[in-house]
Amino acid sequence: MNEQIDIETVRAEALRKLGRNIVNFSKIEAVLKYLLSVSQFKGTKETISEQFHRNHDKHRKETLGKLVREFHNNVLVNDSQVEATTTHSNSEFSVSFKVTYDDQNFLKSQKRTLSDIVVERNKLIHQDLALLDTSCVEDYRKLISLLDEQNPRLLAHLEELGWMIEAMGDNLKTLKDLLKSPEFLQYIQSNKSEVATQEETEKKKIKKR
Repeated sequence: MNEQIDIETVRAEALRKLGRNIVNFSKIEAVLKYLLSVSQFKGTKETISEQFHRNHDKHRKETLGKLVREFHNNVLVNDSQVEATTTHSNSEFSVSFKVTYDDQNFLKSQKRTLSDIVVERNKLIHQDLALLDTSCVEDYRKLISLLDEQNPRLLAHLEELGWMIEAMGDNLKTLKDLLKSPEFLQYIQSNKSEVATQEETEKKKIKKR
């Protein structure tokens, strides 16, 4: 009787902690999908919403492994991988979000730890749970120990990814505030005047020829 009560108690704790870790894996996956969906925009204010939905649909059904690979290729990059800004038409703009590193070894370390999360998730689902003896208290206790050791790493990655979302949001807010500021409007007017003066000078040069 005591053994049956013990296994039910241990099983309940194992299932609770399993659910916790799976939720955190899912959160990491969701954040990667969001960051990839908003990391690259190019178009006009009329097409930008449509592009976001296209990006979202593209990443919505991708596996965690593929999301991590795309994140490594498009967001976590070395300084030398950042492309120069290209010129667009007056009505077109582009937004690119990248996290760059000067230290190549540190960049590799960051990518490796995120890739390890994919390995851990796959191992948990396809090995640790598949081989679990649901009638064995010791198996449940080993699972609990594994989950408790794993969860801090998941939380650390969520914190790192959360910092990226927060940084991107802060930058967008700063840009929005700048566009509304009197100093920026004054700069625009001043720039327009300079352009008009330059155009007038060029016209005079052409007439003299």
